[in-house]
Amino acid sequence: MLAIAAAVIIGSAVFFMMYVVQISAEKSAVEDRLGLNWNSEKKNAFKPPFYLAFTRPLLKGPYLSIASGYWKPSSLQKWKVKLVSAGLGRFVEPEHFVASKFWLTLGVGGLLFLVHTFSAEPPAAWFSCAIVLFMFFMPNLHVDSLRKMRQLEIRISMPYVVDLLTLSIEAGLDFMGAIGRVVEKAPESPLVEELSILLKDIQLGKTRAQALRAMSDRIDMQEMSSFVAVLISSDQMGASIGNVLRAQSDSMRNERLTKAEKMGAQASQKILIPLIFFIMPAVFLIIFGPFVLQMIGAK
Repeated sequence: MLAIAAAVIIGSAVFFMMYVVQISAEKSAVEDRLGLNWNSEKKNAFKPPFYLAFTRPLLKGPYLSIASGYWKPSSLQKWKVKLVSAGLGRFVEPEHFVASKFWLTLGVGGLLFLVHTFSAEPPAAWFSCAIVLFMFFMPNLHVDSLRKMRQLEIRISMPYVVDLLTLSIEAGLDFMGAIGRVVEKAPESPLVEELSILLKDIQLGKTRAQALRAMSDRIDMQEMSSFVAVLISSDQMGASIGNVLRAQSDSMRNERLTKAEKMGAQASQKILIPLIFFIMPAVFLIIFGPFVLQMIGAK
């Protein structure tokens, strides 16, 4: 029975490899529509992470439906928010992401099963289980890392971009014109990219409040939510946008300074652990080591 099972597994693996080679050589119109045309030769083409590139042939058709069917619509919606805030929303749908997790985990698990079946000295079972679990949660960690990095870049560039908006409005431009000037003149950054999407949303018919709320939802950051709420409130009350932007820019800089001082104060506390357990024992060893050796030698 074991030989039959092994033969079935090997045959399935060979069929899977042939299928991957065949599908990878094809270009599908459905694939382009779903935003999976990642190997484009354009200058700023999207380069998918390895787990998406490895499972790409299985991210469509019935294979996509089978894998994504294990996640509830509410879970897929949460992943959509995370992917958008990580900057992947334009290229990766939540169904593609969860299907990639599923097939990657299944493929690694099948490979480890073959190793345990045919290897004379297979790795420990707990080690194989740990690898399978890591492969399942590794895409989550990658998306969270991209999300935090993107939010940090937006947080750093916000005062500069708000200053540009303020100067443009004070120079006589309206809000739309100021955003267009910032998108045109400012260096490329995630915040400038979001402002470009905001400008397109307004041009397509959304109100200023709706476009601002959509941008806040895409970024999913407390500072941006507060900034958007102030802008919408001032717009509804008829207050001067220039004065509001100037006040917000000063507030952002003060908040960044406060966070920097707080992180500096925390650094002195965090260094105590390596100081006590690593640095001080080495210092004591250097100072008192020769005396101890002399005492031992004298005896």
